[in-house]
Amino acid sequence: MKFSIKIASLFLTAAAFTSCLKDDITLDPDKSTNVVEFKNPSSFVSPSGSTYSLYSQSFDLADQADYPITVSYSGADVAPADITVTLGVDTAAVTHYNTEQHEEFDAITPNLYTLPATVVIPKGQRTAQVLIKLKTAQFDFSKNYVLPVQIKSVSSGVVSGNFGTILLAVKAKNIYDATYAATGYVYHPTSPRAVAKDKSLVTVSPTTVSVELGDLGGSGYFANLTVDPKTNKITITPAAGAAGAPYTQFDTALPAPYKSAWANADKANNTYDPATKTFYVRYGYMGANGWRVAEEILVRK
Repeated sequence: MKFSIKIASLFLTAAAFTSCLKDDITLDPDKSTNVVEFKNPSSFVSPSGSTYSLYSQSFDLADQADYPITVSYSGADVAPADITVTLGVDTAAVTHYNTEQHEEFDAITPNLYTLPATVVIPKGQRTAQVLIKLKTAQFDFSKNYVLPVQIKSVSSGVVSGNFGTILLAVKAKNIYDATYAATGYVYHPTSPRAVAKDKSLVTVSPTTVSVELGDLGGSGYFANLTVDPKTNKITITPAAGAAGAPYTQFDTALPAPYKSAWANADKANNTYDPATKTFYVRYGYMGANGWRVAEEILVRK
């Protein structure tokens, strides 16, 4: 009998504890207290555990590029009345992120963007759009710009502790920035091989993009391709921080084994065809086992 009473007592205690958990912990977002916050404008690029969430977006070079983001009244309810959200920037958040994540982002200067001072979430609604305008044509390509957008205050409700400030990494991309289908060949002293893969050409300046050398991107080998808009000729130079020994643009003085019929073909002398959005490149570079030459055709996808 005593054993049965103890079991019953334990069961009642567990039931009471479970009841308390249900009262205190809400796992259903539709039953939570509403907060005013920014919705994710894109995927996170910040690591897990970061104090601030960082998002990255690229824009075409333009006098004015639009970047729409959303302010949300998140939770179970819709806005009970018009909610005026006052916006601003928090440059200290960029400093904090750089220190915490060992990065070197630059807080974007006010002359390069326009941010509305306020936005209103209408009564009965959950969201409102904020339209940020970026002057990407004036961006300094040596900078890693971040716009630290902050909800400074709300006319009613509570500002989210997690998404009341977000960091927007904003980049300008030139007309050559895209994914390309690369086909070609690497003349290698010990393992000559074909190249057939997709490659990302990434903006470095208004007329320059970086691209991996041959199929060595995984090893950190990258080159810069600079297009002369008047002649469409391409100049090839080492990318900043590229791995491996220095390399040079293809030179006819390279040893005979590295020369091919392709070298005499049309458009083989490092040119860009704007009509087909195609790069024709041939370059030499020095590796551990001597000279290599890569020749490729990169067609925009």
